[in-house]
Amino acid sequence: MSDKTNKRSGMLGTIYSMLPGIDDDYAAKVVYTLENKKTLPQLQQDIADIAARLSSDSPMADTTAAKILLDEITLNAALRQLRIYNNHTSITELCAALEVPAKDTSKLLDVYASFATRKYFDEEFAAALKDVQDEDMPDKDKALFAVNILLQKADSLLAPSVKNAKQNRKEVFKFADKYGVSVKLTAELEALYTRPASVSFKMESRRLMEQLLKQNPDEHLCASLTARALLCHITPKDAQDTALLSKLLQGHVLEEDLMIIACRYLKAKAPADIANTFESVLKKLPHVSDPRENLGLAVRVLVDGTADSFESATQKASVRRDREVLRKNLAKKDLYTGYEYDLAERFGGKKTFVQLEREMNDILQSLPFCADAKDNKELACKVLLGSLSHEEAAKQAKYLRDLKAQTLTQGLAPELMKSYLGTKPADEILHFFEENLSQYTFWKSDREKHIFALRTLVGELNGTYNRRISEFVLDMLENGSSLELMTDMLSNIQTRKAGKEELDNLLNMYKQARVDSNA
Repeated sequence: MSDKTNKRSGMLGTIYSMLPGIDDDYAAKVVYTLENKKTLPQLQQDIADIAARLSSDSPMADTTAAKILLDEITLNAALRQLRIYNNHTSITELCAALEVPAKDTSKLLDVYASFATRKYFDEEFAAALKDVQDEDMPDKDKALFAVNILLQKADSLLAPSVKNAKQNRKEVFKFADKYGVSVKLTAELEALYTRPASVSFKMESRRLMEQLLKQNPDEHLCASLTARALLCHITPKDAQDTALLSKLLQGHVLEEDLMIIACRYLKAKAPADIANTFESVLKKLPHVSDPRENLGLAVRVLVDGTADSFESATQKASVRRDREVLRKNLAKKDLYTGYEYDLAERFGGKKTFVQLEREMNDILQSLPFCADAKDNKELACKVLLGSLSHEEAAKQAKYLRDLKAQTLTQGLAPELMKSYLGTKPADEILHFFEENLSQYTFWKSDREKHIFALRTLVGELNGTYNRRISEFVLDMLENGSSLELMTDMLSNIQTRKAGKEELDNLLNMYKQARVDSNA
């Protein structure tokens, strides 16, 4: 077995040993998410710490602990969820012991074991029991008395349920549409707040939104945090702290990452402390002119939360800085125009500008040239990038040098070949030019049209235009079309990326325009 397999097996064994009631999917998710972020002892310690904080023997506690490990839920929200789950268990067991009818048990569960009602069985039952606590009667009778009081309250709360559910559904969708709440959160809100005896969604959401907007004016974020709080993924206090944290981070952190950071750190740190940590990480990462060049890397350090993640971010930031410094130096020289980004991407962090300059000069001096070695700068850049062999570059450079002394098509070809993106030898390209122009005469007497035609043919070689379009251009020029008309046509074709039928219509339109202009 490989080390990775052994580690996964060890982590899974630890999870099932320490969290025996965990959902299988969550057990696998914990291993998949944390296998490269935590050692086995670290995982064991984290589980022990969370279990101590939850302090619950409920079967639900194990999966809840996994959610906390994965930063899906805050600790305080988890405690509320466990309270509701435990109340569900208490109601079921008490009603079974008291032989309460199933219909009444269901009522109690609907009202006192649902977050949507904000009624908690442990609290309500204790309050109802006070009235008979000191009475001289059996404990069973006292419990039945309290249950009957809760049933009476439940009936009054359940009476308007149908009407309230309909109104809540309407308000949930209205809220989601107004603020752009995600489909997933919207569906969860609808499911929860259309349950029996639910509180008013409109009132709850409005109250919480007002609180959050005092912390952060970002309505979309505040609405999403409101939804999460109303679903008990986080508490209202968590939502306020998260809204403030986002503001302190100037809104640079995406909501998904923000929630992970909030779930992980708010239980131990204030928003300002987290923001200070973030700024500290930013300042420590290598940068060119502004620490915020590394926002994404700094977020990843907080999200991953490991020393290795900071080291990795530092290395990436260093390479990014070296690439940007190299690109800026390359951009100052015409030799590298059009290739500065590719060269910086390839050599940033590997070679200095001085080293590249030396290599570039060596390549230029080794290639044949007519008057100026810089005439081969594009070929030299391609050699540096490895997209063209030195042998092929030398062949093209020799041919380009020889073509300088020739006239007509041969005289114009060197400049036009510089925009050629392929790897065909120069002699094949020249043959392509001559073959395509051989049946026309316009280029022999009009230098500008000659150049335009050759550029169009280069466009065909590069795949910018197809054969049909380049032939159409040559035909139109032969029949007296202006360069303005042809330039406009090619621009339209590139912009529209037309299909066959639309292209037919477009070409016919320009053909008619040429006829009209010659009439």
